[in-house]
Amino acid sequence: MGSPATVLTRNPNFRSLTLEQAEGLLAGAARKTFQAGSTLVREGEVGTSMIVLVEGQVDIQRNDKTLATLDPGQTLGEMALLDPGPRSATAVAKTDGVCYELQREALWALLAEGDDAAIQILQGLTSTVCLRLGDVNRLVQEEVLAPKGSVFGRIWAKVGRLGRK
Repeated sequence: MGSPATVLTRNPNFRSLTLEQAEGLLAGAARKTFQAGSTLVREGEVGTSMIVLVEGQVDIQRNDKTLATLDPGQTLGEMALLDPGPRSATAVAKTDGVCYELQREALWALLAEGDDAAIQILQGLTSTVCLRLGDVNRLVQEEVLAPKGSVFGRIWAKVGRLGRK
C-alpha cells in the first residue's frame, strides 16, 4: 500500500505534491483509527475538516442509502476546507481503518504563510469543486430539457453520486 504520504499523493487533489510536501501536510493533520460501523462525519453537522483515508473503506451515505464506497487514497469532506457549511452526507466505516484529518484552520494558516503545498492543495480542491459544479449543471440542464416525473428527486439522487465514481 505504501506510506501515508504515498497514498495521499495518489489522490487528484494532492497529486502535485512531492512526498516531502505530503509528509509535511500529514504532520499537521490528526492521525485517527476507526472501527467498522463507526461514523466519521454526519450529514448536517458543520464541517471543519477533510479526511484522507489511508487504510480501510468508508461508505458515503445520504438518507441511509449508500452513494459510494471510498478506498485508501480517497478523501471526504473536501468542501469543508473551503466552506464552513453543513456536511452533505454521512461517512460510515465499512471496515477498520486509518485516516488523517486535516482541519480548515491548519490549511488556511499555511496559505497565509504562502506555503507552496497549501497553494497546490487549494488549486486541486478548486479544480475538484469546479468539475462537480459542471456535472451538476449538466444534470440540471438534462432534467430541464427532458423532464420526466419528479425532476428534483432525480437531480438530488444524481448529485449524491457525483465525484464518487
